[in-house]
Amino acid sequence: MKRFIFQLISISIIPFAIILMIMSTADGNTDPFYVRFTTPKQQNMILGTSRAAQGLQPEVFDKILLRSINNFAFTIAHSPFGKVYFESIKRKHNQRRGGLFIIAVDPWSISSWCSSPNNLSLFRENKLCLNKTKIVNMNPNPFYILDNLSGKYKDLLFKSKSNMFLHKNGWLEIKDIKMDSISVLARTTDKIENYRNTYLPKIKPSLTRIQYLIKTISYLKDFGNVYLVRLPIDERMFEIEKDFMSDFDLKIREAINLSNGYLDMTPRNRFYKYTDGNHLHKDSGKKVSYIVANWIADKE
Repeated sequence: MKRFIFQLISISIIPFAIILMIMSTADGNTDPFYVRFTTPKQQNMILGTSRAAQGLQPEVFDKILLRSINNFAFTIAHSPFGKVYFESIKRKHNQRRGGLFIIAVDPWSISSWCSSPNNLSLFRENKLCLNKTKIVNMNPNPFYILDNLSGKYKDLLFKSKSNMFLHKNGWLEIKDIKMDSISVLARTTDKIENYRNTYLPKIKPSLTRIQYLIKTISYLKDFGNVYLVRLPIDERMFEIEKDFMSDFDLKIREAINLSNGYLDMTPRNRFYKYTDGNHLHKDSGKKVSYIVANWIADKE
């Protein structure tokens, strides 16, 4: 009997070891989010949507502010302000005092795509990874893989070619992207049309999301300083945002007053390069990160 049990355990261990080995191959090439679910809990964090995920580079902040900071920003679909993002931030945060938090804000992150913009049960992020995966600091993270990569397990072994790479510090690098004027114009035109024709007709300001932005700042202020940043974008994208929410600063006034400072970089839109009108090119992202980091350093 003992021999049978031993053989059964041995047989079970082999496939488990193989599965674990396959999962261990997941890395920054797997998808734009996985690595953020594998790093330890963090004391210092960059938060927001894809503008922050691509535009704010932790390495720059580390050098200027002399502390390690993690980028825990996702996308307009995954991490608008709300209960899902708030709870995930709390799970990722290590609850140590003396932290630093940079929150990127824009009109889209305090708005909803649903018919009832304040109804939490209808929020777009409910069915996505931040809500599905409650464990955010395990490496490898089988919960993330099973919850979010269903049907794509072969990609763990056979990496698909992508121009995206997610660094361990959470920065999403866009690599090998054509930046000639024709390519940039094509991507920008497509992005602008998508926002104006797809997002703009259905999106609505959400008081609930604004309240969760305030709630997020209140929570984080118990553990350190919180700074708000509105990142620069292409002027054509900025025109859409003004059409949608010309009183953005007024809408988040309570959040601004609660924070330790607010830097609006949209007056400098024309000074930077964008991959698609919405996201900073990594060279411009480095410049913006230096500006934001030095601005914070003057306030610390």
